[in-house]
Amino acid sequence: MINIFFLLILFSSLLGRIKFPGINIGIHYLLLPAFSFGIISLSLKSIPEVVKKHKVILISISLMYLWMWLSSFMSQFPIIAITYSLKYSTYYILFFAFLVLTFKNTNLAFYYRCILYLLQTIAILGFLEVLLPNYWIFKLLKFPSFYPEIGSIMQNPNQFGVIVAIGLCLSLILEKQNKISKIELYINELIFIIPLALSASGNGWLTFIIGMFLLLIYKIISFRKFIYLTSLLFLCIVTIPVSTERIGLADSKIFPLINVFSENSSILNPNKKPLMIIITGLSRFEIWQAAINETIKRPLTGIGIGVFPEQIGVKVWGHKGYHAHNIFLNVLAEQGIMGLLLFINFLLRITFKLQYTNSLVTVPIIMFLMSQMPDFFAEDYTFTTIEFYFIAAAINSRKDFVMQFKPEVI
Repeated sequence: MINIFFLLILFSSLLGRIKFPGINIGIHYLLLPAFSFGIISLSLKSIPEVVKKHKVILISISLMYLWMWLSSFMSQFPIIAITYSLKYSTYYILFFAFLVLTFKNTNLAFYYRCILYLLQTIAILGFLEVLLPNYWIFKLLKFPSFYPEIGSIMQNPNQFGVIVAIGLCLSLILEKQNKISKIELYINELIFIIPLALSASGNGWLTFIIGMFLLLIYKIISFRKFIYLTSLLFLCIVTIPVSTERIGLADSKIFPLINVFSENSSILNPNKKPLMIIITGLSRFEIWQAAINETIKRPLTGIGIGVFPEQIGVKVWGHKGYHAHNIFLNVLAEQGIMGLLLFINFLLRITFKLQYTNSLVTVPIIMFLMSQMPDFFAEDYTFTTIEFYFIAAAINSRKDFVMQFKPEVI
């Protein structure tokens, strides 16, 4: 039954764009904590031991959330801040459920495979959206509203690009640990790399490179495999119009290579929408400066959680929904210096618990964090749900949970 609740949590995280009939509330705000409580209720016997062993971690995250609420009440925009505090409080319940789920659990391979299948589904849906952007399911999601039209199941192409890059690295680690077959890995390489190129996400491409180097360090892949995968991604990038536009080759007579086979490369952009990601890339310094300016105005408590995309980001880009594009600057601007210190303390507590030999948790966690140096993805529930699972698994990781080598080596 616990496994069913876990699957329901993963599915519910995809429903961020679906609203309850008659009210403007996403159904995932209720489903995620409800299914999390399902896991907790079935694990009541182990909760005292979980709390005792991880009391420092739980105190750290509790202080972080208490300060979030306190800064929200002191915000100049309390309604916005309290609304976002209610939204983000679902993560607290979700995290505790995952902490209980992974505590002394010997069947973690099942959960990693489920996450991998979820990422495969997201990648396939993204590929289909490029080909059929006006199909009813993508109209239902109503996002993204700009080119490239990919990743509506998530918030925008950047989250999509990062998550499929993590999916590819997860596939390589699971194959190394004999959790998936080589044939499945080869299929996954295409499933993840082609949509990664289609996303035109510079953040996704950079996260992919970081993941490849981490896998080299952990000896999950060979240098030959590294060259093969990066070359395959590069080939896809110079073949696809949106990717060549992203790297500044839109006016090239050679690129995209798809022009060699078709004179009408606009097939990938049937609605003729502009490539908005180039604008966001050029404006990051402006949004970072705006975050620093807001911190100077309210250094202790910040402006309140969620206020930045609703009030400050509008001044830079002219539209609501744009965060500070850096996880530390976003926390600093919205929750002040104290909020940032509590957040860093939580990260350090995770680091102290981490078993560095366990690449299955360390590689994805590093990729999750590094991808949010030029972005901030807390509002994307699929991204953050998966991220919190890996954090909980890392906290519960054991020294005896290492890569599965061949029997003769053991």
